[in-house]
Amino acid sequence: MSTSQNFLRHAASALKVQLSRQAGRVLGTERELTLGFEKDQWNGWFAVIPSWPGPKAALAMVDGADTFLDLLSEGQSYVALDLSMDPKENWDELHYLKPHVYGDGAYYTFENEERFHRMWLCGVTEFVFGEMPDRIWFKVRQNMNAKGDAERGANS
Repeated sequence: MSTSQNFLRHAASALKVQLSRQAGRVLGTERELTLGFEKDQWNGWFAVIPSWPGPKAALAMVDGADTFLDLLSEGQSYVALDLSMDPKENWDELHYLKPHVYGDGAYYTFENEERFHRMWLCGVTEFVFGEMPDRIWFKVRQNMNAKGDAERGANS
């Protein structure tokens, strides 16, 4: 990669991080929330954040986060997760590992008796939580074939 390409990638990451931080401060952040993730027709995972002011591409789950959602969704195309920055009994944990090289988010790990998984969570995490937490507690709320099925099922 050339020096100019490297500079542009670094600048774009820095801009995204700053926009995520500022938007999170303006819109407010949560210490506990439910967040949905849906898989598109090309099998890419995206966070469902209606208040996100940026492009959908910035909500893409990649670099291990996508394969982690594959595990949590159990083959379905939608999964909702309860997330918390505060400890929760009987919830699983993601642990902060290290910052991303360009400052866009950080790497996290998940470990239990069955698996070890490493993933990157981008700066959109700062939009949601207002920071890159040392730990994120989570539990699967529901898995569905489609987000619409979840809504119809809840209203039936």
